[in-house]
Amino acid sequence: MFVGADARQLVMTGLCGRYTTFSSFSLQTLNLARDGENLLAGANVVLSVVLCLLAVWAGFIAANALNQLRGT
Repeated sequence: MFVGADARQLVMTGLCGRYTTFSSFSLQTLNLARDGENLLAGANVVLSVVLCLLAVWAGFIAANALNQLRGT
């Protein structure tokens, strides 16, 4: 009502996408732990966080490289 359709769509996609991704990760980890797969549950948490941080770092490097190509 107070924002345009594009802004509303961006916010809703971001919120819903983030919520479902985190929920899936949490449920998967919980199921592994409940099944007695504690090592796999721990590995799921550690690898998810490490790979996420690596992806953010790679995106940051790529964005900086593109910005330098554009001259900004």
